[in-house]
Amino acid sequence: MNIPQDSVLNFVLVNQKLKEIENLYLKQGYMLVSIPSVNVSADGTLHVDISEGVVEDIVIVGNEKTKEKVITRELKLKKGKPFNKFQASRSMERLYNLGYFEDVNMKLLPGKENEHNVIIEIDVIEQKTGIVTVGAGYSDSDGTVGIVELGDTNFRGTGDKVNFHWEFGGAGDGKNYTISYTHPWINDNGDSLGGSIFNRIYEYDDYDAKGHEIAEYDKRRKGWNLTWGHVSDEYRTNYFNFESSKESYDDHDGFDWQGAAEDKFNDFDSYGYTSKEEMRSAWKKAIWDNFGTTNSFTFTHVFDNRDNYFNASKGRRLSIAAQWGGHGLGGDYDFYKFTAEGRFYKNLGSGHILALRLMGGYIDGDVSYGSLFDLGGSNTLRGYEDDQFKGKKMYAGTLEYRFPIAKKVQGVLFTDAGSTWSIDDGKIPWYEDDDSLNWSVGVGLRLQTPIGPIRLDYGHGDQNKFHFSFGTQF
Repeated sequence: MNIPQDSVLNFVLVNQKLKEIENLYLKQGYMLVSIPSVNVSADGTLHVDISEGVVEDIVIVGNEKTKEKVITRELKLKKGKPFNKFQASRSMERLYNLGYFEDVNMKLLPGKENEHNVIIEIDVIEQKTGIVTVGAGYSDSDGTVGIVELGDTNFRGTGDKVNFHWEFGGAGDGKNYTISYTHPWINDNGDSLGGSIFNRIYEYDDYDAKGHEIAEYDKRRKGWNLTWGHVSDEYRTNYFNFESSKESYDDHDGFDWQGAAEDKFNDFDSYGYTSKEEMRSAWKKAIWDNFGTTNSFTFTHVFDNRDNYFNASKGRRLSIAAQWGGHGLGGDYDFYKFTAEGRFYKNLGSGHILALRLMGGYIDGDVSYGSLFDLGGSNTLRGYEDDQFKGKKMYAGTLEYRFPIAKKVQGVLFTDAGSTWSIDDGKIPWYEDDDSLNWSVGVGLRLQTPIGPIRLDYGHGDQNKFHFSFGTQF
């Protein structure tokens, strides 16, 4: 407020300056600012009383399970500080992004100590965050298999994430399990610490680049990891992860060559083999030699200002990751792996959203079969087989148009495109390395259910395929 000292007081000029002060506050989000009084003292001093609309108290309503501190630590608004609409909006986004609440509302109530202050009431409706699964199944190859899974993304209302998955019987012989735990807010900065141990066996199908099934076998992956997430600022987080994992296929006798491979075996001499059995043995050894132990350290930097992690309508998520494998960390492989990804969202109004994802990656060195980039399936190239394309170099993109159909039901039109190539000679003997562009188009549905989001997609690519999966795609 620039009014020269010892000048004649002009109340028209004073009112103009007061309006400028209010506009300055409003532009910065302080929407409750007011100037209750302006007066001149006996000595000629101009006194301007500014009320900034201080947050007198914060009241949480509806949290039967979630502890109050878990909610208040996410708020950008603080008691004793001026109310700011931008901070209020960001606080709502942060609460939605926890995934604990079906709905969040904020009310502004008049202050009790000062009529210019405000009491913030936050009303939440909690949703199911726990998982309890007990089941069993039977197959000719595995016999009877039992499944027990217990988990919660808001364990005992603390915000901790815990999961225990155990399968007993069958090929896993009771050793098929995953145990993970993540503790957010290990300090006032909002850092997180998490880890897991795993020993998972599952049936895996191998394909050639044309989508023909080559082999079917039981694949095992066991090991452990530890991750520290360090918050840099409101939208940036750095993740430091160390992981040790061993990949193998469990049952040599259970290895099953499929029809496409048998067709190739009939033409064994053109591949340089003297018999079908020699070719089968060589190809089987190639798979076995591609499995081993990988010890690696990964640094990931993430910028994320999306309004809703689970169903974004605006904002973007950018990530870059560098993985150091072996090179003094031990294991069977020495490599460097670099990955970059961008996700962008545009709100077109009335629930219509345009979403774009771009990815790229490069690997230098020797990696296991499971560490190669792969494309194909419900999360990358729909209309193709899972992990149909493999390689040490990769680029991919997805464009989706999302539109509302009914409450908690969303329609999707999409197109996927991408390629991955550069396979070391002999690593996958049946795979024809090709850097050509692969693409698909399709339609889908997104359903919000009590057990989480469900995705139904029908894609036309190399073939027509229906994809069913849980969780949001991106």
